Amino acid sequence: MPQNAIERSNHHSLPLLIAAAFIATASSLAPCQTTPVPTPPATASSPPPLPPAYEVATIKPPGPNDYHMPLRGYIKASFGIPGNAAGWVIGPDWINSAQYVIHGKPPDAIRDAMQTMTPAERGKTEQAMMQALLADRFQLKAHFETREMPLYQLTLAKGGSKLKENSDASKGRASLGASRIRGTAVPIRALLELLEGTPDIGGRVIIDKTGLTGTYDLDLKWTPLEPNASTGPAALPNPDSATLFTAIQEQLGLKLTPTKGPGQVLIIDHIERPSEN
Repeated sequence: MPQNAIERSNHHSLPLLIAAAFIATASSLAPCQTTPVPTPPATASSPPPLPPAYEVATIKPPGPNDYHMPLRGYIKASFGIPGNAAGWVIGPDWINSAQYVIHGKPPDAIRDAMQTMTPAERGKTEQAMMQALLADRFQLKAHFETREMPLYQLTLAKGGSKLKENSDASKGRASLGASRIRGTAVPIRALLELLEGTPDIGGRVIIDKTGLTGTYDLDLKWTPLEPNASTGPAALPNPDSATLFTAIQEQLGLKLTPTKGPGQVLIIDHIERPSEN
């Protein structure tokens, strides 16, 4: 799939609470990737390097105050699949309901090396360790298939962007509320990731086609669609309220258009309940 539809990066202090470490996720995925991460071919002079793995890892059911995720969330995060992306992991139903708290501690050598890595490199290392854990403790075997997926394209609306450019990236910050996105000196990539986290987007990945390369201030407000379990999003109760799609166009000078494109769907070939700690 297009590279910017799948790339993510992440940066966390160590030791890791994996549930929190993989809310946002990193790196593009290669077709037919399996667990654990493939390693380069061996040479006559040296053995193939082992993929990074946690030195100690614990898996337990969540307590009342524990941060946790369903197993599907851990699988998505470990393969760089956006957490809200719908239909990108195909596997047994129980991975949706089985909730876990997973703690992992990398070996000292990996922990020290991660301190000097870029956020993208750190994210790839975290993903590789999580993939190794899933393969070891859950017996996960999986592969990718390329399928046509529903997406959105973000483009300039008629009249052009209404975003206010702010080149002071040191002040960069953004927040997502139930019906509001605020940002200071943020790139378009950050806006896309926040939009993808809103229920009105319906789990689709958004492709950036704006051509905007700076950092911007923004304040986007809208009225969320009311969910309907049988028919999906319902009509707005107030006909004068702005949907997310209308608000993006009127307030930001941008436009979301539904489209389709190739996406790498993770097919779970085998998975089991976790082995004991």
